[in-house]
Amino acid sequence: MKTKTMILISFLFLTIQVIGQENTKKIDFRLGAGISLLGTGDMLTFNYENELNLKLNHYFTSSLSLNLGKSINDNYSTSSFVQGNLNVFISPFKNSKRNDFRVGTGLTYYKISETYYTSAQYENGVLVDIQYNLENRRSYGFNVIIEDTYLLTDKFLIGLKLFTQPYYNGDINSGAMLKFGMRI
Repeated sequence: MKTKTMILISFLFLTIQVIGQENTKKIDFRLGAGISLLGTGDMLTFNYENELNLKLNHYFTSSLSLNLGKSINDNYSTSSFVQGNLNVFISPFKNSKRNDFRVGTGLTYYKISETYYTSAQYENGVLVDIQYNLENRRSYGFNVIIEDTYLLTDKFLIGLKLFTQPYYNGDINSGAMLKFGMRI
């Protein structure tokens, strides 16, 4: 009886150790910052992104992200937006090693506020009056993404993202972003 118990206990400890060593981290959180050309491609915008990724298998990953953007086009106009994205990525070379190259697509929704001047009045070369217009709009669109991520350690990662987001209202947002993340 003691021999069977010892074998069972040894087997359990060995199994627990093997399961503990297995890489089961399928979720990661990433922060990104970068620039894009917004609108019809004429507004240089600073972007900040929060992204949550779920690794489905060695080839597919899904993500949910929230982006904030701000642009100052010149002294008299500005724009800012809030954007939500739902994406699916494919890793053609497998996502099982330190480097993960992936391409993705998905849906995006954004709300943008733009302020720009419509007229300015000068007297003797000095600005004395300026009229502004505020425009709020929102739209759906889709994402096209190319991203490469490298695991610095078993927990921390760094990556570069290139993206374009055409919207149904005619706007487009295209740019690049540097990302840092952590496996959860």
